[in-house]
Amino acid sequence: MKVAVVIAAYDEAGNIGSLTDRLVQTLDSLPYASWKLIYVIEGTDGTVEIARRYARQRTEIEVFYGEQPSGLGRAFRRGFDAVPADTDFVVTMDADLNHQPEEIPRLLTCLRENNADIVVGSRRIEESSEHGTPAWKRAISQLGNRCIHLFMGLRVADLTSGFRIYRTQALRQIAFQSPGFAFLPEILIIGASHGLKIVEAPICFVFRTSGESKLRIGQTGIGYLRLFYSYFRSKLHRPAARELGSARESLKPSVRE
Repeated sequence: MKVAVVIAAYDEAGNIGSLTDRLVQTLDSLPYASWKLIYVIEGTDGTVEIARRYARQRTEIEVFYGEQPSGLGRAFRRGFDAVPADTDFVVTMDADLNHQPEEIPRLLTCLRENNADIVVGSRRIEESSEHGTPAWKRAISQLGNRCIHLFMGLRVADLTSGFRIYRTQALRQIAFQSPGFAFLPEILIIGASHGLKIVEAPICFVFRTSGESKLRIGQTGIGYLRLFYSYFRSKLHRPAARELGSARESLKPSVRE
C-alpha cells in the first residue's frame, strides 16, 4: 500500500514542526505501507525552512515553495500533480493542526471497509467533535453546507472539511477549477456526478492555537457564488446535449437481422 499526504501551508511556522513530527510517527506506523509527504508552502514566515529541515532528514518528504499566496485550490492542485503514479491513496489535511494525524489509519480503514472512493473526515455527524471554533467561522461553514445541500442536493454533511482520503484513481478523474476554498465542495460535487462513492467518518476537530486563519469571507463567498453559477450553467446545458444525442440516435440506420 502506498499513501501520499498532500498539505498546503501558508505562514504556518508555529504548527509545521509539530504537524510533521506527528505525521511521520503515524505514517511510519501504518502496516505494510510506504508513504510520501508533499508540502506546498507559501508565505514568508519561515515555514519553508522548517519543512526543508525535515525533508533533509526524511527522503519521503518533498517541499514545493512559492512566496506569494496562489489560493488553496491552486496549491493543492500543485500537490496533487506531484503525487507518484503508483500511489494507492491520497490524504489531504490542514496545516494548522485542526486535524489530528493520528486519525489517518481509522479513515483509511473506513474507506477500505466501505469500498469508497472518497472518505470525508466530518465535523457534522454523530460521534464527531469540534473544539474552540469561533462562532462566526462555524456559522459560515454551516451556511455554505446548507446552501449546497439545498441547491445542489449533495447529501454530504461536511462539504468544507479538508481532512479527506481519496483513492488516487478516483482523484485523477476530478478536474476542479476553483482556485480558493471552494475547491473543497467542488471536488465532491464533481465526484458525485461521476458516480464516485463518498462516505463520511467522524473526526475530532481542534481549532488552531497558533497562527491566524487564512479564510477570507469575501473571497470565499465569491468562490462559492462562482461554483453555484458553474453548476447551474452546466445543468442548463445538459438537456440540450441530451436532445442532441437523441436526435443523433434517431438518424442512425436501423439494423435488421
